[in-house]
Amino acid sequence: MMKTTSPAICPGCGAALEPDDRYCPSCGTPAAGSAATAPVETITWEKDIALLTNPLIMRQTLLVAVGAGLLMAFLMSFIFAATGEFDAIPQILLVSALGALGLGLFMLLIMALFFGNRIRVRFTLDAKGALWETVDKRATSANRLAMLGGILGRSAATAGAGAAAAAREREFVRWEAVDHVEIDEARRMITLRNSWRPVMMVVCLPENFTAVCGHLRRRIKPVEDPGGQPVRRKALARPLLSALTRTAAVSAAALPLFMLSNHPVELELFLPLLMFCFALATVWLIPLFGWVVLPVAAVLAVQITWAAWGGFYHMDGWERIVLLLAYAGLAWLAWFCRGALHGRFLPPLLQD
Repeated sequence: MMKTTSPAICPGCGAALEPDDRYCPSCGTPAAGSAATAPVETITWEKDIALLTNPLIMRQTLLVAVGAGLLMAFLMSFIFAATGEFDAIPQILLVSALGALGLGLFMLLIMALFFGNRIRVRFTLDAKGALWETVDKRATSANRLAMLGGILGRSAATAGAGAAAAAREREFVRWEAVDHVEIDEARRMITLRNSWRPVMMVVCLPENFTAVCGHLRRRIKPVEDPGGQPVRRKALARPLLSALTRTAAVSAAALPLFMLSNHPVELELFLPLLMFCFALATVWLIPLFGWVVLPVAAVLAVQITWAAWGGFYHMDGWERIVLLLAYAGLAWLAWFCRGALHGRFLPPLLQD
């Protein structure tokens, strides 16, 4: 009688195994009965990432350029509206569109000439999550130069862009925050996503692509419906709606400061604009930008008090109201940024 044997099945993912397989080719789990040791808990490697040919980086570059143009249009239109110069708003919109186009082209030029279309990144995958570390000295130096140049040149946009890039030089994503992964086998690129956006891009080496995919399959457990089909988890919050609401609140708090630029205090616009930009960055990007808002708010409170000292009783009713609203706006912005630094208000980038 002929004896038949059942095909070997991977204990990790259920894939069929060949008789000589010591590891599962799909997930990297040792085959049952194999003397092989358990999978490595930590995988670390460095990789030069192409910039101009990477679709995810190009999409993010486009979003940065468009976002910067929209932010410029919003900020300048807001300021001109606050000072009553409504006729200048159409021209500001045109300048913002041209500025976004110029920024996009400038970023592509920097990628090609300054970085040589490459940036070196160290990836680490362990039992807790995935870590991205920028180890390219040119990139880290450029980020700090942008911050310094923005501060010395009194450019809030440049300083903010440099600070945002510096803050993202080291990013860690916990496995429980990852909803699903998208694998591009041709580029050996894996995109980790939560329920509504990509949170990290992992680019593998030819020799560790299979092991990395196996590590991710073991760590990221898909949610299944009663029929056993994988489904995406629903978002626990509405990050965009909450961010838009806080943007409106920040704008309302900053409005009296811009109104003071003409009278009764004739406040210089640079510090209010700097604080406004970093407050919006606290809403949308990372809470650490709140550390810039707090001291600037204190300086503005002193400047307003000094400029208005002795003249309060000579102001009319509306001027007094604007001055008091400016104090209230500074107090609210300080309260909000302090709460963000303590984790009470999370930006969309940190929400699932």
